[in-house]
Amino acid sequence: MRTVFVVSCLAALSQLGFGSTDQNVERETEKAWPVVEVSKETLKILRSVRTSDVSDALDSMGLQERYQMDPAMRPLYFGIRFAGIAHTAEYDVIDRPLTTMSYEEFDKRQYAKGPEGLWREAGPWGAPDQVLVIDAKRTAAGILGSANTLGGRMKGIVGFVIDGTCRDSYECVIQKTPVFCTVRSPAHPMGRIGPISNNQPITCGGVKVRPGDAIVADDDGVIVVPQEIAEEVSRRAKLIQDKDRPGRRASYEKLGLPLDETVQ
Repeated sequence: MRTVFVVSCLAALSQLGFGSTDQNVERETEKAWPVVEVSKETLKILRSVRTSDVSDALDSMGLQERYQMDPAMRPLYFGIRFAGIAHTAEYDVIDRPLTTMSYEEFDKRQYAKGPEGLWREAGPWGAPDQVLVIDAKRTAAGILGSANTLGGRMKGIVGFVIDGTCRDSYECVIQKTPVFCTVRSPAHPMGRIGPISNNQPITCGGVKVRPGDAIVADDDGVIVVPQEIAEEVSRRAKLIQDKDRPGRRASYEKLGLPLDETVQ
């Protein structure tokens, strides 16, 4: 039954064009995609394996070069790893430079609600096991920073992925904020970029991402695992890792290296 289900899901994904970066796929078609919630057990497994294991699992399913984000998507610091469920947001360039104003007016308007506000997010986000995935068109406009990522983590966010900018880089690093981004810049997004959609299908790092897809990230990069096949991908990834560990452990012992979490 597992094989029949996986094959049917792969066929459906292929027919829908999922995995391609074609921007002409209709949103109405995307809304019709079947939703298969990623289980807690599947998420637990994805958190225990490497992106290399996930990549090999996808290869074994005939899904090469579809779900790995652009190598330009890099962690802010080494050692970041997470797996969670995608919540998406999309922004686009607006190029509306701010006019001269007093600091008092600027301070009042920067995050004000309504038409007077200088900055507006795409929508609310933040929940347990969530990964915030943002398509910011690779602009130098810092949607993510040290303050709002802390706020997200307090809500249960396990990771951030943005095709664009994370600013306040040093603070994010010392806070151990799990961010992957393609750009670093000190610039604020106000006047530079504006919201398009919240929790709708997007393209991030060259890969289509839907709300509810699994996101797996470590030092090697970021992989999107479609929710329909996440269970099977996690099963294969664990088998691949379980096969790899004994051989590496034996090499550690021969070399007299102290055992670490990757071989235990």
